[in-house]
Amino acid sequence: MNSLLMPALLLFGLCTAAFAAEPPGSPLLPPAVVVPPEVHEIAPEQVVRQLVDHPDTVIIDVRTEDERHTRGYILNSLNYDYFHGQKTLDALARLDKTKPCIVHCAIGGRAQFIAVQMHKLGFKDLLLLKGGFNAWAASGQAIAK
Repeated sequence: MNSLLMPALLLFGLCTAAFAAEPPGSPLLPPAVVVPPEVHEIAPEQVVRQLVDHPDTVIIDVRTEDERHTRGYILNSLNYDYFHGQKTLDALARLDKTKPCIVHCAIGGRAQFIAVQMHKLGFKDLLLLKGGFNAWAASGQAIAK
């Protein structure tokens, strides 16, 4: 038993050291995102009130088309796939920057990144759907298929 334990511990130590030495921004780690204080979160239960108070609000879904097809989507949301990179940012740049926007993905990470980029593009009224589409579905909100 001891003859297997030492090589296993050595391998574990080497793997741990390799991951610890991974530089920030590497493909294994998500990009660090600092959301500007001007970007606020909105709970799924508050979205209807937002749409009533501000009917020009745009809902932006940055999940993949496959995610939308298999899990559903928020009615009238626009799809700008996060994984299309610069193509997505170019398309977002063409939107009306004065309209309020609610940005979401499945749980929030991709939406945060896109919201930061949209803020840099000059969007003034950005909201992040707290917990993403998963929280939307879990709270019993309407889902289009």
